Amino acid sequence: MARDLKSVQAQQHFHVLAVDDSLIDRKLLERLLRVSSYQVTCVDSGDKALQYLGLVDVEENGDCSTIPESVVSEINLIMTDYSMPGISGYDLLKRIKDSSWKHIPVVVMSSENEPSRVNMCLEGGAEEFLVKPVKLSDLRKLHSQLESSIKDNKYDSSQQREMGNKRKLASGSSSSDDVSGIRKSQCTRFDST
Repeated sequence: MARDLKSVQAQQHFHVLAVDDSLIDRKLLERLLRVSSYQVTCVDSGDKALQYLGLVDVEENGDCSTIPESVVSEINLIMTDYSMPGISGYDLLKRIKDSSWKHIPVVVMSSENEPSRVNMCLEGGAEEFLVKPVKLSDLRKLHSQLESSIKDNKYDSSQQREMGNKRKLASGSSSSDDVSGIRKSQCTRFDST
């Protein structure tokens, strides 16, 4: 009983960035994560994921909004669809692994179980490749990877804070709990409307 309580408390500290252009798949993933007591931020494209992570220059994007530093620095796992318009899940994976976020586990998801695609993603740095639809049992398997990410604190928090400060300076605004459609709560959405 005490062990189960510790597990639930630990899960509540996990923050997952879910990236999928399909509203149905995004909602399913969001629901599974919430049922598992994870905090989740949903975005509908690779471009928005890069923006959320601070990997897109404000001038390049033309958007002067900032993401609250406290929200971004809590990301423990990124789950992305493979096939998306614009930046694909594989391209997003490569950009993340070439950045200060390189130690955050990335899981790639696809409805197509193509061995060459799976191998390419795993060789590119993905922690796991899941075939859609994602199931609750898939999330349970990922739990140990999340624990390692937090326990080891592999990512460099100081670099992430520095990126957040640069975004604040570039935009001239301060962080809040509701910035450009980002609402910090049990489930945060960063979708286009």
